[in-house]
Amino acid sequence: MTSGKWRFRPTLWPTLAALVMFAVLIRLGIWQLQRAEYKRALMQQYSASERHAPLDLNRALTQGATLPRYRHVTAYGHYDAEHQVLLQDMQHNGQVGYEVLTPLVLEPGQRIVMVDRGWLPKTPDVRRALSLSGAPRTLKGVIGILPVPGIRLGKDRVPTGWPKILLYPRHATLAALYGPALTRTVILLDAGQSDGFVRDWKPDVGFPPVRHLAYALQWFALALALLVIWIVVNLKRGNRHGKRESD
Repeated sequence: MTSGKWRFRPTLWPTLAALVMFAVLIRLGIWQLQRAEYKRALMQQYSASERHAPLDLNRALTQGATLPRYRHVTAYGHYDAEHQVLLQDMQHNGQVGYEVLTPLVLEPGQRIVMVDRGWLPKTPDVRRALSLSGAPRTLKGVIGILPVPGIRLGKDRVPTGWPKILLYPRHATLAALYGPALTRTVILLDAGQSDGFVRDWKPDVGFPPVRHLAYALQWFALALALLVIWIVVNLKRGNRHGKRESD
């Protein structure tokens, strides 16, 4: 294409490479926008959950009700203190420890939900700290999920003996330990409840939405810069005879 003193003649392979990179940069920007929207919705859901009365978990599971994340619940049952799980390499204020998961056997029905009783520092007598009564109780908490790693490598390794010390276990791994009675529900034990450890529950969003918006802007800016570079590289100034100055 020629316009006055300028000629625009992109070549095939550099243009294809630029198109691929441009598409990748735009896709990364869109992905960051989607992450920002997801985390914004998660934070709104957490705030909205505080305005609702606690849900009776025993009844909700019996009726097959949907349990949204961060919904406040009450549950009645007894702890199975002999079969607890410690999630290793969990940090709190820079200190390494465990997240304590204790199965709660619901009554009646004998279905099992995992209760996250909070963070416990890594000490030689950590097993002694896990002891608790198996008497029936009503506890309060919010619906959560199992911690998820940024990158999951390989299969879960399950040691012998109890408590099981696991690194980011999948639900399937826990179901193999507790059987079909185990539900996917995880209760984050309220800070005011007894038999818990350090509990500082808040939306697990990692980077805040505004950080993702900033990253999106960076990716879009790189895409724009690539487009400008591609145009400049392929735009040549010609002389009055229609040849490029370098010819």
